[in-house]
Amino acid sequence: MQEKYSLNEQTLLFIQEFEKHVESGKTYTTQELADEFEASAFNKEQFNTYKKTKNNAIWWALTRSGNLLMLKRGTYKRK
Repeated sequence: MQEKYSLNEQTLLFIQEFEKHVESGKTYTTQELADEFEASAFNKEQFNTYKKTKNNAIWWALTRSGNLLMLKRGTYKRK
């Protein structure tokens, strides 16, 4: 039986882990973070069938983590 994962939960865990290794002042776009997420162990095969994009899930995780500030729509900077 395949384990079920939440896309939002996995992206939040990814962002929290990612933030630990990001230097202050570094900027990222949502697409760059989504690409990093896709290459990570947090991305599960079942997410490839979702209609909801990973960019939306990345945005959701960024708003909850609070450690990356939005500079402009789609661009974030480490505090």
